[in-house]
Amino acid sequence: MHIFAPLVALVTLASGVLADGACSGPNAHTAPPKGAIVVDATGSYTGSYVEKQDPIIRRSKLTDNYKTVSEGVAKLNPKKKSVQMVFVRPGVYHEQVLISRLASPLVLQGYTCDAKNYASNQSAPAVTITQAKSQKDIPASVTDGAARNDMTSTVRFKSDNVKVYNLNIANTVSNGGQALTVSVNATDYGFYACNPTGYQDTVLADKGRELDAKTYIIGATDFVFGRYAQAWFESCDIETIGAGYITASGREAANSSATYVFNRARVFGKSGVNSTSLGRPWRQYAKVIWQNSELGDVVKPEGWSAWDVTFSTAGLVFKEFNNSGPGTVKGSRVAFSGQLDKPVAITEVLGERYTKEWFVDTSYL
Repeated sequence: MHIFAPLVALVTLASGVLADGACSGPNAHTAPPKGAIVVDATGSYTGSYVEKQDPIIRRSKLTDNYKTVSEGVAKLNPKKKSVQMVFVRPGVYHEQVLISRLASPLVLQGYTCDAKNYASNQSAPAVTITQAKSQKDIPASVTDGAARNDMTSTVRFKSDNVKVYNLNIANTVSNGGQALTVSVNATDYGFYACNPTGYQDTVLADKGRELDAKTYIIGATDFVFGRYAQAWFESCDIETIGAGYITASGREAANSSATYVFNRARVFGKSGVNSTSLGRPWRQYAKVIWQNSELGDVVKPEGWSAWDVTFSTAGLVFKEFNNSGPGTVKGSRVAFSGQLDKPVAITEVLGERYTKEWFVDTSYL
């Protein structure tokens, strides 16, 4: 197994001594809101514990210091109906995190000097959750492929209605097989100014509705994939770090609502000229649209690739609209792709009332 160390995983800092005034501005999120569960890798931040009712003296007292994200998440109340929040102080957290099913919406907020820009996550003070696990590390007794994939993921999401802000999340396995960074097996998700980094299968968008906005996604092989999700990627930067394929849609039927739409994306990378495809079909009804996007020279003139197995390409929906850049070579695209006459509207993916949905933060659109 090869391990690579992305920039975000190399951030070193002393989060416990950081003052909330280390950065400022209208978009700075440096102090946890009242009622949030606070995680601090050093345990020295005075808010890295929550109030509990003392049954003896019958009043609240401060207790519980959360030094890992998993410890903080474990203290979420699964029966509570109102919004819960976990606020993560700067640091590098070496762990896998499981978000189990909750009755409430959830916000995961990373400390940031600029909540609207993932670039603020790229240097201290920042929050990084990282680990290195691939399918090779999963016991052979686990035979279900989907379960094996999920067990490799750095963060595993099982609860509906979740918003994630300003987190770097990494799986540092490099070219060592399937090794997920983010696994979403629920619906109504928003990822805002985040940075998921991996190599193969970085982001699993597998069920329900999902919005990724102003997010920086890094990978090489099939690094946005899934079967059933309706996912909209708005103003995202997509970096390729090895020859391969950006998307692998597993849409299974012609009447499935599963769709990936990349709108106003920017594709670039270190993988070399003509080294990557916009996608390949994991299943024979794969559906992916790239529109209004800047495609760098890493994108092959053919645009798209076939899967290793042989199946009909008649049901594929691989489309583009109004893209620009050296990776946009009209007349050279594969026969099973095409150009749209007009862009896909976000309402076609997230619904007519998407602006009213809790998981949609319209300030990022």
